[in-house]
Amino acid sequence: MEKIIIYVNGKDRVGLISDITKEISSLNGNIETSKMIKLNQDFNMLILASIDNQKIDSLNKNLSLYSDLSISIKKTSSNKIEPNNEYIFILKGADTEGIVHQCTQLFSDLKINIIDLETQLINAPITGTPLFYIKSIISVSKNTSLQIVKDKLDDLENKSNVKIKFEKYNSDLNN
Repeated sequence: MEKIIIYVNGKDRVGLISDITKEISSLNGNIETSKMIKLNQDFNMLILASIDNQKIDSLNKNLSLYSDLSISIKKTSSNKIEPNNEYIFILKGADTEGIVHQCTQLFSDLKINIIDLETQLINAPITGTPLFYIKSIISVSKNTSLQIVKDKLDDLENKSNVKIKFEKYNSDLNN
């Protein structure tokens, strides 16, 4: 079985997910991980699937029949993330310009690998004031001092007037 990544983008419509998953399933492919989201009027899918190498061309041909969608398939290599070294990072605060870059630059400077990152605007519970929310699963190298990471996150929290949660990630709980 070959691991592939399928990228799908197009105007949102009823049945879009069903169409794509049907094509994968019809060739005995298996969806392992996926992210699917509507952004304004566009629907986006990112799928990690495993499929027999001999069926990838057929899948590509079948998916190309959906002319309302932009679809590409890429073969990928196996995951090399250090086990048991994943952490969850959650930030909530005012919607400040550049906050995503500040966080990702900090991770880059500390040689922290981002596995998953999600951002959105949410409303504060009582006032309804818009708050910016970042949730990320990160992999911290065993060579990186956790105390330095915590200190840098404290600095970011104080400088940017945000609240940050940083703790060991437990995929069973999906934090």
